[in-house]
Amino acid sequence: MKQQIDHEKSGKDFGASCIAWFKLADLITRREKEKALNLYRLLSHSFEDKAYALQLEADMLWSLEDNLSLKKYVQAAFLYEKENRFICAFAVYQHLLTLKPQNFDYLSKLLNLCFLLSWEEKFEKNYNILLEHLDNGFITQDQVFVVSSKLINYLCDVDFHKRAVSDQEELKYSLSKEERKKFKWVLKSLAFILKKKNNKLYERIKDYCSEKNLNFNS
Repeated sequence: MKQQIDHEKSGKDFGASCIAWFKLADLITRREKEKALNLYRLLSHSFEDKAYALQLEADMLWSLEDNLSLKKYVQAAFLYEKENRFICAFAVYQHLLTLKPQNFDYLSKLLNLCFLLSWEEKFEKNYNILLEHLDNGFITQDQVFVVSSKLINYLCDVDFHKRAVSDQEELKYSLSKEERKKFKWVLKSLAFILKKKNNKLYERIKDYCSEKNLNFNS
């Protein structure tokens, strides 16, 4: 009898939840922003995954044409990265770049994640976009150098510190000797791209690698 009651209660809770989500979708469609936000905050209390909850909130805010969505997306990506859910973080930053294609912070984050995921092809594609932004005057050579040198620091016997765009907490990474060998592909990719597209940056980063006892063309 108790099992039957529990089953019925579970069914009612599920039904109520479905109705609430349909109500939320209706409020968003009708652009009733405050009501939608209030209802979402109630529903989000049931989420154990805070990063996912922030991503859903960002999606909702973007649908309502609220620029606060960008901050929520960044917060979601930060939590994903903090939890080593790099693919989820990558997906969020990829989406952010479709919304703000010239944003340097989003692109630099995306490059870091490509590195951590060992996605060489995606890394080279996005690094080429970074150089296009340099050519178009959206960013400076110093900014490209900072992004590149941070990636190179992964391969040295030091911790690499990364800071999320809108969060004061630092994410720290350090690689073992074996891991550093595994990630040396990034030097080859950087050298290959820069040698063809920006000789001045190539020489600057080559000198930086020499200071770190790294072979830039390895």
